[in-house]
Amino acid sequence: MSRWHYERCNCMDAEKSRNTQVVIVGAGPTGLAAANLLGLYGIQTILLERCPDLSTFPRAVAIDDEGLRICQALGLQEEILRHVRLDLAVEYRSGKQSLALVTPRNRPNGYPLVSTFYQPALERILLHGLARFPCVQVCFGHTLTAFAQTSARVTLQVHMANGERCSLTCAYLLACDGGKSAIRHALNIAMRPITPFPFFPQNAAMSTQRWLVVDGADTDTAERQRIIFFCNPARPAVTIPTPDQTRRWEFMLFPGEHEEEMLRADTFHRLVRQTRFMHNSTDDKPTILRQAIYTFHALLASSFSRGRVFLLGDAAHLMPPFGGQGLNSGLRDAYNLCWKLAYVLQTHTSNELLASYEQERAPHVARMIRFSSQLGQMIMPTQRSIALARDLILRSLTRIPPIKESLNEMRVKPVASYQSGWKRLLTINSAQEVLGILLPQAQVVTEDGETILLDALLGHSFSLLRLSEKAGALVGEILHLAIAPEPQAASFQQATARITIIDRQRTLSRIARRARGGWLLLRPDHFVLDILFYKRKQAAEL
Repeated sequence: MSRWHYERCNCMDAEKSRNTQVVIVGAGPTGLAAANLLGLYGIQTILLERCPDLSTFPRAVAIDDEGLRICQALGLQEEILRHVRLDLAVEYRSGKQSLALVTPRNRPNGYPLVSTFYQPALERILLHGLARFPCVQVCFGHTLTAFAQTSARVTLQVHMANGERCSLTCAYLLACDGGKSAIRHALNIAMRPITPFPFFPQNAAMSTQRWLVVDGADTDTAERQRIIFFCNPARPAVTIPTPDQTRRWEFMLFPGEHEEEMLRADTFHRLVRQTRFMHNSTDDKPTILRQAIYTFHALLASSFSRGRVFLLGDAAHLMPPFGGQGLNSGLRDAYNLCWKLAYVLQTHTSNELLASYEQERAPHVARMIRFSSQLGQMIMPTQRSIALARDLILRSLTRIPPIKESLNEMRVKPVASYQSGWKRLLTINSAQEVLGILLPQAQVVTEDGETILLDALLGHSFSLLRLSEKAGALVGEILHLAIAPEPQAASFQQATARITIIDRQRTLSRIARRARGGWLLLRPDHFVLDILFYKRKQAAEL
């Protein structure tokens, strides 16, 4: 792997300026995903990473169904799924009592709602995926030292791996350089705390919290498929099964506890033993593979862009780990922005479309940070009276069938839908409740009898989808648009051949009812842009 990307690293010559369309700074999961997406669209891209190689520390471990769906869009799902532990349950425990057990069955995006992964393996797969694209260059050991922008371009000064310097000029710069983003600081964009409950600003103190994080070998056969949150006021903790027979442990640290002491092996083993009475662990002395003390934050950038520079991933937002949404939110950022960049660069249209990136992503990220913080507050009370009140409330709520069902299927998690953004700019004759939602990914059957996930047929372009009942089955017709549409101008003359599918599991039945026989106009990221109602004569023209 290293030899491949160092051979690809001869993309710049010292003292010479090079032009490209997009520069990405930061080769973490978000930056690598963005580079793959731009590569799929044929956008000339240079990815800069100041470190000499990929990170070997698995910071993130949780990936949800939307994250895996985006991996599918990258065309790398088969390789990635080999390093994912799929379909986990989540349990919240207080003492020996179970407060809530979440075992989701639905797969609205075609994948399990809760899974874990090994971040170094994911990053290696994303890096190797870039070898598919001659338009993408990867440069490790390259540090961005300065940049300036005009209304037409961004100019960057880069310190290269060989110690020399060069200049880059690009149309757009993507900052994927992490929570301490130098690009964000250079733009003077502030990070503001997001409190769990917006009407109680005193909760701002919850935006920072230290935790001991340990990855170890997993010899515990009792809890292989279950994430367990220990809602213990004496020491809140969580244990997470991860791929390849490994397990993550996280323990909250208290003020005054010193890192040197908490990083001792005997301290970790003592903390593990303290949880044994709360679950069925068969191993109280797991082998330590790696450990660190992390400070978790709940912060959101005051702006996601400045001119031609965009913030993605941790550069734009930092969230507590309790909802497992840090990496997933970065993947959503990349998926939202990259097709828009490609559209603007390839059609030479106005930059106004790019303004919808912040309009669409910032509100959802804020909701996700608040959701993760609220989950954290549920497990982190250290006062026994508050913990007892929590236990009573949760046990009462989970006895109510509709609430229990909602919790079990994780419907409390904020849905990725956009109340403002591009879909509001181009709306005619629409059923408003469908606009801005992410189309569920059904498992469908083609006319040839092949069973396939829907996105494989929708592809990476704009498309039209119409759903109807025929002979007791839900049938869909897909048209790919040859050019990016305006709803007023979208027509069958722009479309390629029709694809017919059958949704036997009726995953799309709710959308079909709301669409009322209209054609769903889908963006490349499969969010509903509009609903078009054509006359029968027009529909028959194809």
